[in-house]
Amino acid sequence: MNSEIYLLTPTDLLSDDKDVEQFKALYIQALDGGGISCVLLSGTANSTEALKKAVEALQPLTQQRDIAFLIEDDYQTAKALGCDGVHLNDAASYKEAREYLGADYIVGVDCGISRHDAILVGEAGADYVAFNNRRPLPEIEDPDVREFEEGGPKGLELLTWWQTMMTPPCVSMDDIPIEAVKSHADAGADFIAVQAAIWNHSDNSTAAITEVNEAIA
Repeated sequence: MNSEIYLLTPTDLLSDDKDVEQFKALYIQALDGGGISCVLLSGTANSTEALKKAVEALQPLTQQRDIAFLIEDDYQTAKALGCDGVHLNDAASYKEAREYLGADYIVGVDCGISRHDAILVGEAGADYVAFNNRRPLPEIEDPDVREFEEGGPKGLELLTWWQTMMTPPCVSMDDIPIEAVKSHADAGADFIAVQAAIWNHSDNSTAAITEVNEAIA
């Protein structure tokens, strides 16, 4: 199967000085580029009201195109607002999130570069694991686990290792530039996370998404 696009909204979209309504036109352009499987509302809002405003502006546009819409970490608000699920940045939160949301919601987990965390949540039923080379390994007290982690594959090799060892889909969560998309797809990423390359494209977000789709075709 070809890799699919996992679109992250701009890092500052939930900030107080950002107008989500003004962003909608650019967002629609990106969605209309096609081939997007999931959108993550990226970042943490200063208030539940700000998060709600962003979700209410973008979620209907997303879901009416049969694209999943997720928010970060706050699984209770995700359910309350009708999101398709949640993207967790802490593997330790997986069990609680799954118990609260049940099997009908997407629960994905960003494991950084931790194979140990990825295996644990993958075997527990996470809908996807995300590998993110921007996040270093945490402090690890168990010497066996530390040796397993520090001696393991990194970068693109981590994606390939996962595909040969485990079943759940993996996301390459590195905010990938368009010129590097193909290498991540070839390495085994089921989903390619893109962010800056889309919103900062010199033409428009439709053109950016089109280029990503061409790269992973």
